[in-house]
Amino acid sequence: MIRGKQPEANLRLTYRKTFWTCTGISILLQAALFGVFPSFEADAYVKSEDPVIIQLEEIPETKQERRPPPPARPVVPIATDDPDLPDDVTIEDTDLDLDLDDLAPPPPLEDLFEEVELEEEEIVELWRVEKQPIPTKRAIPEYPDIARKANITGKVFVTALIGKDGKVEQIGKITGPDVFHEVAKAAAQNWEFEPAIQNDKPVKVWVSLPFTFKLN
Repeated sequence: MIRGKQPEANLRLTYRKTFWTCTGISILLQAALFGVFPSFEADAYVKSEDPVIIQLEEIPETKQERRPPPPARPVVPIATDDPDLPDDVTIEDTDLDLDLDDLAPPPPLEDLFEEVELEEEEIVELWRVEKQPIPTKRAIPEYPDIARKANITGKVFVTALIGKDGKVEQIGKITGPDVFHEVAKAAAQNWEFEPAIQNDKPVKVWVSLPFTFKLN
């Protein structure tokens, strides 16, 4: 059994009627607009621009004026007691010949820096030397009277720079009771050593010299 659409729901039956109705309405609307506006002219809008005026000015040429040379220095007469010399004798330029050609030029800065570096490198750390310095002469410090009366005891360490000749060249840091510093320093300066050896050559080293102060 073949089922079909009902006439109220079948839109194809009203296609032709709807089409011609819409076409007629659009023709009537166009005819009405043509009757109201038979002609239409659009005016172009032109923007007004202000005229550009270019004004040329004549610039005068710049001239550079040169300054006049400075006036010559006045002639200074020489005061002298010799009556034979004229009055208009003046001092003239003198070329000095200091004869500096025979002088040797100064050493370059690089050589000076190398010498300073070599001097600084001469001081070697004590633990790096092949042979440490050995004391050959010891000096015993005197017990200060003020420390003896005050019953002060203690231990002092004096840092000394031993030179290549085995003698004390410089005293450095001193630790311990202050009352013993001066006598310990004086004693340390009198010590002598067999110099330290590094690469079969004597070198400078810093050593620490101990001094013990105790009452009997």
